[in-house]
Amino acid sequence: MTDFDPVQLRRLDPTLLLVLDEALKHRRLTLVAERLGLTPSAISHALGRLRDVYGDPLFLRRAGGIEPTPVALALAGPVRAALEALAATIGTARGFDPRTAQRVFRVAAFDNTVSVIGPRLVAGLAAEAPGLGLAFLSFGRARAVRALLEGEVDLMIGLASHDPGRLICRVLFHEGYVLAARHGHPAFADGPPDLATYTALAHILVSAAGDLAGTIDDELAKRGLSRRVVAAVPHFMGALAVVADSDLVATLPERVARRHAARFGVALCPPPLPLAGYDLGIMRRAASAPDPGLDWLEARIDAAISSAPDPSPDPDH
Repeated sequence: MTDFDPVQLRRLDPTLLLVLDEALKHRRLTLVAERLGLTPSAISHALGRLRDVYGDPLFLRRAGGIEPTPVALALAGPVRAALEALAATIGTARGFDPRTAQRVFRVAAFDNTVSVIGPRLVAGLAAEAPGLGLAFLSFGRARAVRALLEGEVDLMIGLASHDPGRLICRVLFHEGYVLAARHGHPAFADGPPDLATYTALAHILVSAAGDLAGTIDDELAKRGLSRRVVAAVPHFMGALAVVADSDLVATLPERVARRHAARFGVALCPPPLPLAGYDLGIMRRAASAPDPGLDWLEARIDAAISSAPDPSPDPDH
């Protein structure tokens, strides 16, 4: 363990680190003051002390907020790790009792995951842990990873990413794909479409970034083929709603499609080309301190997945 100068450390206190952490995340001092329950003058005084400690301006004023200096950006990871270590000492001393804990868990996940695990998970939290809150946030992949690394969210659920230096990933399950179309779609009159018909159909895909191409298009390109994607939406529920009331089709993750097919009035069948699917994983920051609360939440997520019905063949196709 590296020796430290206690005299230097006395110049810091957790409130200063909290101010620095919040300023790095939100870039607006009025919001930092609001989130920490401090006055604007207290925030200004704290930043002055931080500048003195680190010998750097740390933030520059810009229109609409502040911009961190390179020194401030370099401090982001260590400061977040220090705060998590401090928080862990409280959790270690008290233990984690869901019946009495007061906390809000923030999880980055797309709505397909929320629709599969959310009902049982939220109902379980309401019954077991009345003082806990659960907030799901929907980000594109790059944004979700950044939110996780910067401490904006506690967990990320999505395409499994094995990045040992930054992320701890645990696979939850393997997900496949199905093709969704409205009942009575003319292209399905004689059964599931072949590959030529599939590529000629009008498709909708789900993309948080609004991209009009994705994994399926990559697989088609390997065969020298392409499809006609006419729309992109940020959520899977939106894609199902469009499919239900149009002749557009969608190739969707199997669990969310089977769970909501009857609700939206859509029929499902296997895609006309082999698709490998993907592993859905749950991820934490590798630098996170031990957190009994997150351990408990992950166990509840596992239980919600175990109790969810397995995907089953759709009788319509």
